[in-house]
Amino acid sequence: MPDACLDRAYLMFPDPWPKARHAKRRFVHPENIKQMHRVLKPGAIWRVASDHPVYQEWVTEVMGKQNLFDAPPPAKERPEGWSPTRYEAKAFREGRVPFYWTFTRRP
Repeated sequence: MPDACLDRAYLMFPDPWPKARHAKRRFVHPENIKQMHRVLKPGAIWRVASDHPVYQEWVTEVMGKQNLFDAPPPAKERPEGWSPTRYEAKAFREGRVPFYWTFTRRP
């Protein structure tokens, strides 16, 4: 993809790869963060949602260590304008609390 070509990106309830030895397969990973920064326009939004506790901790940790995106704490209720997904519905049925992050690309 060309540089700075996207206004917005979504990563909704990705596979958590919960085992530590599989962490390199998680989409939220330092190398992928660099690629997301490259393809998003300055000020663009990257929305990420997860209901898996291991992935929630991972996203919080990895995004807290980078400086390419503003990384405020996640919302614990689906923000206005976010579409519901079947994975979110499954999480609610099974008693899990999804986290919703909105990361903003820095220049």
